[in-house]
Amino acid sequence: MADGNSPQAVLFDVGGTLFESRPGAPEVYATVLSRLGCPVTADQVSPVFQRVWSDLTQLHPRGLDRYHHFKGSEWEWWGEFVRRVLDQLGHPAPWESALTELMDAFANPGLWHVYPEVAEVLGRLRSYDVRLAVVSNWDSRLPVLLERLGLAGFFDEVLVSALEGVEKPGTEIFRRAAMRLSLEPAWCLHVGDSPLDDYRGAESAGMRAVLVDRAGIFGNGYVRVTDLRGLYDFFG
Repeated sequence: MADGNSPQAVLFDVGGTLFESRPGAPEVYATVLSRLGCPVTADQVSPVFQRVWSDLTQLHPRGLDRYHHFKGSEWEWWGEFVRRVLDQLGHPAPWESALTELMDAFANPGLWHVYPEVAEVLGRLRSYDVRLAVVSNWDSRLPVLLERLGLAGFFDEVLVSALEGVEKPGTEIFRRAAMRLSLEPAWCLHVGDSPLDDYRGAESAGMRAVLVDRAGIFGNGYVRVTDLRGLYDFFG
């Protein structure tokens, strides 16, 4: 049971925190592009994928939803993403066909692997009478994906950047989550795998933060857990 000093709500990032794609994004792209044109490997796609992601992330003001930066919202954003990947790879696949197949692939719940401790931890936190929310930089398909993965029922609120018009590490999306849970930010604990988007973003909003460090790659400057069972330590 939570004590007087324990968080009254836990907010969760999604990708890298609750689940991950298996295979990873570069392999999915390599499979689709190879089917639509000349063969390409995940090792070839990976650095291009990361570079394009970084480049497009820099185009919009920090804290504002990236998908609203383009007139066509998330479909156009992902279209620009795919076009840039194809261009930098010098790959002949038609971008419209690639985009359609990739959007379908990432909407498929079979691609996503829920980490083995997730259901146990979410259920136990609920038994503590702790409120739970998702705060994620994701496109508008996330609520349906959470339903299909059997996770939606654990959460009192789901805040998705594409639907909110704001994203992490900006403080607004965190503050909205606290408000919808009828709590002050100081009573909320945010959990995620990004030192900037999740950890620093939550702290800037006045929340406690925990970094999920499954691979043990981050230093001791963070409050860290290796998996979500480490959250039990925050409750008396």
